[in-house]
Amino acid sequence: MAEVKTIKDSTSEYTVSVEVTASEYEKQFDDELSKIARTIKLDGFRQGKVPHNIIKKKFESQCHQKSISNLIDYHSHKISTEKKFDLVDSPSAKLLDTPSKEKNLSFEVTYNIMPDIDLAALDKIKLEVPNVEINDKDIDKVINNIRKQNTEWSDSGKIAAEGNKIVVDYEGKINGKDFKNNKQNDFSFVINDNIKGDPATVSLFKEFSLKCIGKNIDDIVEVANQMPEDFPEKELAGKNVIYSIKIKKILIGKLPALDKDFFSNLGISTEDESVFRDSVKTHMNFELKDKLVSKKYSLVNEKLIDVFAFDLPDSLVNKHEAELKQQYASFKQANDNVDEKIKDIAIKRVKLNIIYIKLAKEIKTNISDQEAIDFCNDQSPAFRQFYGEKLKKDKATTLLDVKNKMVENSIVEYVIEKSNAKTLNMSFSEIMDE
Repeated sequence: MAEVKTIKDSTSEYTVSVEVTASEYEKQFDDELSKIARTIKLDGFRQGKVPHNIIKKKFESQCHQKSISNLIDYHSHKISTEKKFDLVDSPSAKLLDTPSKEKNLSFEVTYNIMPDIDLAALDKIKLEVPNVEINDKDIDKVINNIRKQNTEWSDSGKIAAEGNKIVVDYEGKINGKDFKNNKQNDFSFVINDNIKGDPATVSLFKEFSLKCIGKNIDDIVEVANQMPEDFPEKELAGKNVIYSIKIKKILIGKLPALDKDFFSNLGISTEDESVFRDSVKTHMNFELKDKLVSKKYSLVNEKLIDVFAFDLPDSLVNKHEAELKQQYASFKQANDNVDEKIKDIAIKRVKLNIIYIKLAKEIKTNISDQEAIDFCNDQSPAFRQFYGEKLKKDKATTLLDVKNKMVENSIVEYVIEKSNAKTLNMSFSEIMDE
């Protein structure tokens, strides 16, 4: 009989050491040899008549490994059943000693226990769920952006003005000294264009526009840009960067007409502007659908983390933390606080995973292959293409990925349904620019 000793017993984790007797191991080993003996075929012997010593010599290593694996699985499952554990995931085992003449087989098993999560607390969650209706004004704005992206540029012949594209060479210095990636040739931007990005990028583009407007080709202007204290690159964080900019080209733009040629360039075969508008709206609906799903995830996940409090299995947190440290190793030199941030991310991930596992028991999870395929076909063209190619390569794994995604979507909708949710009316631009 195996000897079991408790190492850790908490609300979130249960760890035991198990030592298997030599006799139990030997019985398991002999069973494995017997299975092979019944089916093995070797030259010079009839099936099932190969001498025991020959089988043992040839398959000893294989039987040894299989016996260890089987015994670990058996005792891990036996302990879990006896304790009636509700587990977050499968038990994890760590081999301590392999069986030999001197030592018995011994290993540790860690069980991550599902905490007591009262889902009735979902009604304490307050959410503002976006509701968006695409109107003609939204479509007009998107079409105008498409036209701007396809602007035909030509030499201006005049001083730089709002809406002109400016091509420059620039060089930045801090206290008169160079820094990494401080210069670029043939850099282009549109004066006073609507820029998206981090505050440092937006600020820099505004300064470039401000200093270059009213200037001419070959003029040199100087731009000062104060970098934020929390800028990821330590070399630049909080520093005042002075850029020297030489204007090389000033271009004026002409928006393309809404005609057959323009539609054709975008892959739409029509002369009818209304058909083009319908196509744009269809694409906007796909974008909006993806954005709303992403927004709902963000809202729900944040609230789930806040509303539920329970102890987390250290082993799971440590595992996620180790994976994240490998993933973000390149950021460590640029940010002294990266380890703290990684720990926080690991804790939130583990907590959310456990809550999602608990919530999954409340919704339909037996999704058919056809339902998964129908789900893919209802998504954006890019999504369909991506998963269509994956389905051709590995149908089983891809369908499992899709089903998991469908379950997660259902969990988010379930939380919204059970929460104190209100509708927040937003425009297409507002939700897409978030």
